[in-house]
Amino acid sequence: MQTKTRKQGNSLTLTVPKEYNIAPGRKVVPELRADGIFYRFVDNEDDFLDFSTDILKSLVSQGLSGDELVSEFNRQKHAISESLKNLATNDDTSSLSRKELEEEIGL
Repeated sequence: MQTKTRKQGNSLTLTVPKEYNIAPGRKVVPELRADGIFYRFVDNEDDFLDFSTDILKSLVSQGLSGDELVSEFNRQKHAISESLKNLATNDDTSSLSRKELEEEIGL
């Protein structure tokens, strides 16, 4: 079965066939791979790739606060997001542990 993407506002939408019985509102994480995009189901508690607490602890321990803290947090959060995108195209990182991933992206 093939489906097509369609434009919706500034985004593209991909239709999931009804036969797959996916509940509306189900959360997924898209992973860009060499052969396409893989959508992985996630639970609300899945925070494997959320480094917000780690970033904040590190910045607070460096003595940052106020606007400086917010600015540096946003910069690092964006940098991690970009690093993860780059890692997604690298086939040899598919079995990294969280600790190995943190080391790979510089946490």
